[in-house]
Amino acid sequence: MKIELKRITHNSRLSDETPAYAADVWVDGIKRGTTQNDGHGGQDLISPHDLERQLNEYAATLPPIESYGMVLTQNADMLLQGLLDRHLEGKRLKRLMSQKVVFVRDGKVWCGPIRPGPASPSAFVVLNDKPFDEALDLFLAHGQVG
Repeated sequence: MKIELKRITHNSRLSDETPAYAADVWVDGIKRGTTQNDGHGGQDLISPHDLERQLNEYAATLPPIESYGMVLTQNADMLLQGLLDRHLEGKRLKRLMSQKVVFVRDGKVWCGPIRPGPASPSAFVVLNDKPFDEALDLFLAHGQVG
């Protein structure tokens, strides 16, 4: 099952405990409904209810997530929040890559000019040279910019 969020609107100023956003939910290339969150810590509102049920059933088949020492069974809310997080981090990476060279070195993401130093150039993985989805995967895997 391929789940996508499209027509995402996000407002960080309205986000308190959770991201304030609205989006269309597409499943296997077909628009199936919408989701939204007011940003005050509640769960996503998914419409229609049948879509929420289908997403919960699918999420339950995914591996559990470890968070703060707990093992959590995935649900529709976690699934959609993960897609939103990837979208927001993708926008952040595009902005960084338009202004600087972004690269992975020693397991961390860095940005700026690559200067000669003790490490060989092969120790760098320049994200600007990668296809965007691959660059985003590397960016997310190596955490925040150093």
